[in-house]
Amino acid sequence: MAGCVAVARRRTRGFTLIEAVIAIGVIALLTSLVLPSFNDMMARARLRAAAEDLALGLGNARLESLRPGSGALHVTVQAGTTWCWAVGPALQADCRGSAAGAHKVVHSADYPGVTMTEGANAVFDGSQQIAGITLAATFVSAQGQALRVHMTPLGRASICAQDVRIADYPVC
Repeated sequence: MAGCVAVARRRTRGFTLIEAVIAIGVIALLTSLVLPSFNDMMARARLRAAAEDLALGLGNARLESLRPGSGALHVTVQAGTTWCWAVGPALQADCRGSAAGAHKVVHSADYPGVTMTEGANAVFDGSQQIAGITLAATFVSAQGQALRVHMTPLGRASICAQDVRIADYPVC
């Protein structure tokens, strides 16, 4: 009799097929609800990274141009779906190509799903001022969210959002 009770206890320890199917269904439902918000989060992260990378590149170019004997540094910005930007001692004719002599080159392939809709070149000549350039670039995600990289007259880069959906940055 004791053997029959042990067999009955062993059978009640596991999950039934119906319980397993219900658990898999619940997991599938939760995954389908979470996946779109995860994709939006990744798109926002790529957008922020692209804007912050350019702002950091502008800041580094400004600081490097202030070093004695370094000379002027040019930031070349080319907008479009296959955008790019480069920092170097000369204005790059096309940073989408080899960008020979450039210190840093960033291409749109580095940030998939992010487009640069407008951009402006800049020159840092060591005088701590940048003449007439207030907009460096505008980046737009596939969801339509946009970040703008601005430059102050002293050459400091800042980022602002074109709408309120990106709460990390002030609205332009």
